[in-house]
Amino acid sequence: MRIFVITKRTLVIAAIVLIAVIAAVIIAIAVSDGNATAAGSMAVVEEYELEVLAGKKRELPVYSVERDDKKIALTIDAAWEDDKTDFILETLKSYNVKATFFLCGFWVEKYPEKVKAIYDAGHELGNHTATHPHMNKLSAAQMQKEIEDFEAMMVKITGEKTKVFRAPYGEYNDSVITTVRSLGYEVLQWDLDTVDMKWKPVFSMVVGMRQNEQI
Repeated sequence: MRIFVITKRTLVIAAIVLIAVIAAVIIAIAVSDGNATAAGSMAVVEEYELEVLAGKKRELPVYSVERDDKKIALTIDAAWEDDKTDFILETLKSYNVKATFFLCGFWVEKYPEKVKAIYDAGHELGNHTATHPHMNKLSAAQMQKEIEDFEAMMVKITGEKTKVFRAPYGEYNDSVITTVRSLGYEVLQWDLDTVDMKWKPVFSMVVGMRQNEQI
């Protein structure tokens, strides 16, 4: 019968070896999990990229276009009162500037002479719907009716239809953009807003002074 004598030194060495083996196993497991997580993340990114390439992205209107010269496109929405129209037309004329006026149907019905004045001055007219609704809440058929009802009003005054469209409130979704473009219009947004409603009192004061020839 053999007798094994285990010394203190042997126990220390064995403990060190055991600890080393356990540490190696832990490191191996951690590396394996890390690789799996990275692979999962890459899979998510690749799936997103494939969706974008497949066309699963939001339809957008035209906000601005690149130009080599230092020129901008000026657009004006007319949907409510008429107190600024003469002042705007006079100012544009004094600087020899042309703009695009997006008109709403009930504004056209109420101020047909102003529509004619804008048109005769050589400015472009745009479709801003007949009743100024929230387009995102309409069906394609309802959107088409809004646009066509507006055009019927315009033809009676100018004899022509418009070619550009701006959604009321600047609201749009994929359905709005695709429906409007399917009807032959380009959808125009803006990239700089004057937010004129916030300084309306100042504007009214300037208009009044201008009309009284104080400035």
